[in-house]
Amino acid sequence: MTTTEEPTLADKLSELKKLLAFCYQCGTCSGVCTLSYVRPTYSPRGIIYKYLINKEKNIDDLDINEFLDCLTCNLCSVRCPQEVDMAEFMREVRTELYKKGICVEESHEGITSTIARIQTNENVKPKLPHNFFPKGVEILGKGEIVYFPGCLAIFDKLFDDYQTDFKGIAQDSVLILDNLLDQPIAVVPDLKCCGHDNFWKGDFETFEKLAKYNIKRLEEAGAKLVVFSCAEGYRTFKTDYPRFFGDLSFEVKHISEIIQEKEIKFSDAVKKSITYHDPCRLGRFMNVYDQPREILTGQGEEFVKFKEMERIKENAQCCGVPLFANCNDYTKALRLDRLKEAEKTAELLVTSCPKCQLHFNCLLREFKEGPNKINLEVGDLVNVVARLLGLKGGKNE
Repeated sequence: MTTTEEPTLADKLSELKKLLAFCYQCGTCSGVCTLSYVRPTYSPRGIIYKYLINKEKNIDDLDINEFLDCLTCNLCSVRCPQEVDMAEFMREVRTELYKKGICVEESHEGITSTIARIQTNENVKPKLPHNFFPKGVEILGKGEIVYFPGCLAIFDKLFDDYQTDFKGIAQDSVLILDNLLDQPIAVVPDLKCCGHDNFWKGDFETFEKLAKYNIKRLEEAGAKLVVFSCAEGYRTFKTDYPRFFGDLSFEVKHISEIIQEKEIKFSDAVKKSITYHDPCRLGRFMNVYDQPREILTGQGEEFVKFKEMERIKENAQCCGVPLFANCNDYTKALRLDRLKEAEKTAELLVTSCPKCQLHFNCLLREFKEGPNKINLEVGDLVNVVARLLGLKGGKNE
């Protein structure tokens, strides 16, 4: 495992400008920016322009809120004709700001970031609840195929009143893997948070400590394949860990890739019509668009009545809060807009990001009844698949 040498601030500023070097101010980014949809004055093009002409100044001479408010949803980057990596630019700037004590506005009083920082203590060894996984399934503490539950157990305790079944996501993931694979599944009990949020908030030190710990523990456990049901954990391991710490000794896959590769046969049907929300980290960042859809539609309407929303795949709207940060009127407006789009399309909104589900369900609590009631359920892909396969645990009807 290797570690990248920390560059000087001058080097960092030079590298940041290189990220923007191919921008010719066409304005495409501002035209498609998710945040500008509800906040018209927010302009990625304007941010780039001000940064490029600010050659003799420091980052903090600019309007730092413009860097902190970006959703890093990557929509501008996939639409940019010059392939300018705006999300990475924002992350790099945030890393420099974090060193100066400046951070994005945390939601839930910053509890998730605090937990991640606590986990960097070598003496802190997380333990999964004894009842977190399904009974009757052989689960090893180490092995070649490892399921990485990420922060699901933590979320299950912190957000138990948000109508999001985090434990069910973990249980159904294990049931599916046990059903589809020909060897026992391992869950390494003391793995820690992947560091996704800390990484994107600019806290690289915490991210680095968590990453090195997780890589070491998975290597010690003999992992050859690590499977994720979380879009953010998958992207972090697949892209960010190798980038900063060298090639991994194990393969990384999202559970939808595993399911799609196998010959599965549904035995039960989901009664409610379904639409699919592409998580930013799984879709635009990792190009995993087709696998969830092929799983849901592969055996016909007899089992799944699937309907697409208008904005899908690379054009899908972000849930508004890719991190536990910046939960405000603007991002709530984005969530509400997406929920209304889903409500017009189907009865059940399915996604592969526990955090998307949490944020959607959080807002749905405000629209449970009355004239503005939203008639929509939000669930996870693995819950639906477990139901379709007739496995004990799948709950979505």
